[in-house]
Amino acid sequence: MIEIHLYGILREMVPGSRVDEDTILCLDFREGEDFRQLIGRLGLKMSDIGDCFINGTVVRQSEYMRDGDRVGLFPYNMRLIDGGMELKYSPHRR
Repeated sequence: MIEIHLYGILREMVPGSRVDEDTILCLDFREGEDFRQLIGRLGLKMSDIGDCFINGTVVRQSEYMRDGDRVGLFPYNMRLIDGGMELKYSPHRR
């Protein structure tokens, strides 16, 4: 199982989530799935994503998911006080 915490506008973009409450989705773990594939499974594009973390560590797009991972996803338009910025300024941005 992978636990996904959605923040900001991402709560409006993912089916099964609500803007007015904390959104934590639990998805089945898929062996060999990387972070980019997980984002696609949520119906999102990488350009929708800003800062993101797996188990509290900044994530790379090519990172493979593991059973039990906790993922935090922040939208491209939400700035964190002290965050990764790893994906926010990457070349594939809009």
